Amino acid sequence: MRLNRYRGFLLLALGLSALVQVAYLRTHEFPALLGGLFLEMAATVAESGTLPTTIDGFTPEGVPFAYPPLGFYVMAVFLELGVDGVALLRFGAPVVLLGIVALVYHLTWVLTDRPETALVAGIITGTHVSLNVYLLGASGFIRGLGFLFMLVAMFGAYQYFANDGDRRALATATIGWGLVVLTHPVHAAAAGAGVAAAWLVWDRSPRGLATGAGIAVGGLVIASPWWLTVVSNHGADIFFAGAGSQGSFNNSLSDLGELVDWFWGTSYVLNWPAAFAVVGTASLVARGEWHQPAWLAAPIVLLVPPHGRLGILVVAPLGAVGFMLALSVLTELDIDLPDRSTGRLSRLSLPSRFSLPAPLSRVDLPDLSTRQVVAIVFFLVLVGPFVGQNMAAASGTSPYSPLPVYVDAEDRTAMDWIEDETAADAQVAVVGGASEWFPHLANRTSVIVKYGTEWSGQETFTRHESAQYELRNCWNASCVNATLVDHEFASEVDYVYVPYGGFMSGRGGASISPALHESLRSSEQFTEVYRNSGVGVYEYNRTAAVSESQQRALDA
Repeated sequence: MRLNRYRGFLLLALGLSALVQVAYLRTHEFPALLGGLFLEMAATVAESGTLPTTIDGFTPEGVPFAYPPLGFYVMAVFLELGVDGVALLRFGAPVVLLGIVALVYHLTWVLTDRPETALVAGIITGTHVSLNVYLLGASGFIRGLGFLFMLVAMFGAYQYFANDGDRRALATATIGWGLVVLTHPVHAAAAGAGVAAAWLVWDRSPRGLATGAGIAVGGLVIASPWWLTVVSNHGADIFFAGAGSQGSFNNSLSDLGELVDWFWGTSYVLNWPAAFAVVGTASLVARGEWHQPAWLAAPIVLLVPPHGRLGILVVAPLGAVGFMLALSVLTELDIDLPDRSTGRLSRLSLPSRFSLPAPLSRVDLPDLSTRQVVAIVFFLVLVGPFVGQNMAAASGTSPYSPLPVYVDAEDRTAMDWIEDETAADAQVAVVGGASEWFPHLANRTSVIVKYGTEWSGQETFTRHESAQYELRNCWNASCVNATLVDHEFASEVDYVYVPYGGFMSGRGGASISPALHESLRSSEQFTEVYRNSGVGVYEYNRTAAVSESQQRALDA
C-alpha cells in the first residue's frame, strides 16, 4: 500500500510539473534564454567525432573547448539521428527537468519517510520557475543533466555517511561525482561540496575522510579521458581561467548578503516555499536535527549566486517539511497515520429535484474525515494558485519575463539573410544577447560574444563583456565606431547587427533608441544592407573607422 502511495504521489508531482512545462512550450516556439554555444559545441562534436580543441564562430579565433563534454556527446547522438538541434534544446530540457523532479521526490522521501512531503518537494522543484528557470530554458538540457548527476552523487554520499551505506552507496556517490565532473562545472563543485558536507555532518572519522577522498579520486579517474585531453591541448591553467572569469565561490560578506537577497527576492510568484523552508529548517534545528539542513545548504552557501537552481536543494525538501508542519498544526493530524482520524463527514446529499447520471450514481465516494478535508483544502489553496502563477510566468517571452526569448522571428529572418547573402567568412558584431545564438543560426562569426571567452582568461572575457555593454548603450554611430576601435575589434568586423527597440542583453532587458539607427544610416562608416521590423544590419567601413583620439594623433 505504501509503495502504491509512493508511485501515486510521484505521478501527481510529475503531472503538476508538466503543466508548467507545457505552458512554457505552448508559448515558446524558440527556446528561452541562451543555448547557442552549447548547441554549436554539440554540433562540432557530432561533426568531428572527437573532442575538439576550439569552437569556431565565437570570436574570430574561436573559443577553446574545455567544457565538460558528456552532455554534448549525448546531444550529438540525437543530432546524428536527425533531430533538429533547436528542437532538442526546446523539448529536451523539460524532459530532463521531470527526471530532476523524480530524483528530488525520491531524495525527500528517503530523508523524511513521508510520500506526502516528497510530493510537495517534487511540486516545488518542477513548478517553481524562479528556481528552475535555467533548467527549463535552452541551456537546461546540459545544466539539467549536470543537476541530475549532482543529485545522484549527493544521494550516494548521504546513504553512505548518514545511513551506514554499503558498497552500492559508495559506488553511487563515486559514479555520480564522475558523471557530474564530465557534465557541468558548477554542479560538479556543488556535488563536491555536498559529498564533503555529508562526511563533515554525519561522520567526521579518519576512515570516512579516506572514503571521501576515494570518492573524489574515483570520480576524477572516471572523468580523466576528458580533463587529461584538455590539459594536453590547452594546459591546466585553462580550468583556473574558466573558474576565475565569472567567479565561483563565496569569498566575502557581500556575497552572503547577495545570497540572502536572492533567497527572498527572485520569485515571480507568491514565494511560500521559501517561507516554509525557513519554518522547516527552524523546526528541525529546534529538535536537534540540524544535520539535513546543514548538508543541503552547504553547496548553496559555498557557491556565489546567481546559481539559483541550487536553491532547489533547500527550498524543495525543507520547504516541503515546513509545509507539512504547518498542515499538521492546522489539522492536528499526522496524515501518515490514518488510524488517528476522527469522526466522518456525513455524505453530501443533493436536493430531490437533482439526480446524478447512472454511471456517477454508482461511484462509491470515499469517506473523508473533517481533518482530511481541511488538509486537502490547505493543499489546494496553496498549491493550486502557485502552479497557476508559475504557468503564467513560464508563458512569458518578453525581456522582462523569467523565460525571455533572446532570438525572435525577426532575428531568425535576419540571420537567414546573413547566411544567404554574405561571404562565408563574414564577421559580424552582434549587439545584444542574440550574439550567443548567432554563430549557429547564421553560420557566421560573432566577433563580440562573452560566452565561451571565460575559458580564454579574465582579460579576454572582460574585453568582450565591456564592449557588449557599451554597444547596447550607444545612441549614435560615433559611439558604435569608438567602441569597436577602443576595444580593438574594428579590424575584425565586416557587419554590425543592431536590434530595434527592446531586446535581451546579458540577463536583462535593454532597448535601442531609433536615433541610433538614424545615425547609422547617415554615417559614412556604416551602410545599411538589410532591415526588418526587429533588426538592422549595417556593413562596416573599416577605412573610415578612426576614433577621435586616433584622428587627433594623425592631425598632430
